Amino acid sequence: MTSGGQFQLGPEAVRSTVGNVGGIIMQTITVLLDLERMIVAPTSFATIGSAVASANTSMQAQQVAALRSLLNLLQKVNDDVKKVADAYDSADQSVASGFGGTNPATTTPSTGLWSSPVAAQLAGVAISNSAGATGQPHSADTVLSYLTQAGLASSPQGVPTSTPHDFTSWLDASSTNQASLGVIGVYSGAARGFTDVPGGIHNGDLVAITPGSGASDTMIGIIGNSNQLYNNGLLQPQFGDVATLRVYRPV
Repeated sequence: MTSGGQFQLGPEAVRSTVGNVGGIIMQTITVLLDLERMIVAPTSFATIGSAVASANTSMQAQQVAALRSLLNLLQKVNDDVKKVADAYDSADQSVASGFGGTNPATTTPSTGLWSSPVAAQLAGVAISNSAGATGQPHSADTVLSYLTQAGLASSPQGVPTSTPHDFTSWLDASSTNQASLGVIGVYSGAARGFTDVPGGIHNGDLVAITPGSGASDTMIGIIGNSNQLYNNGLLQPQFGDVATLRVYRPV
């Protein structure tokens, strides 16, 4: 609200907030999936009775239901907020066009719920640097250089890049670490492929895949060209029967 009683809205700022809340929603989905898998066998309660086993099952069901309700509410509110920003943007452009001009603050094309303008730039950096190369699936150094070239990180110091596992462990240790590289973790869990990520993956996503064989085989790269993985070359993702997948999204 301005001093003159006028209301001002920055659509891109709103969409940025929507994207950050979207990251929280994705993390909530991961927690929900983990909670649903935390089933204690009734036989574990044999020594203290079936009543406790029944109560445990009921409590888990209530927790899952409550978390699903919260998730649905967050998704609805987030969608509604984005619709408001889009409607404001559209109305503002229509008014400006009606007066024979344009509003430079609102002529930027609308970005999607999970997208960020810098994401396309990051994907472009990874793709262009991969031309003619054979691929380095275990090089965290290369991924960090992509983030720096895209302007997400500025002269990062103290980031462990000896292995992809060290790099992602550092990212997971603190939201501050993620913010320093301009990303937010949106998924961490078991997966058999990229399609297991709720909402899918997007160009510019930083992903790390750890197959069941162990952390030493973790593959890391940047998504580009619709679900293709790049790291100094085009990579072939290896999930095996099941892998641990981590996804970080530029913000």
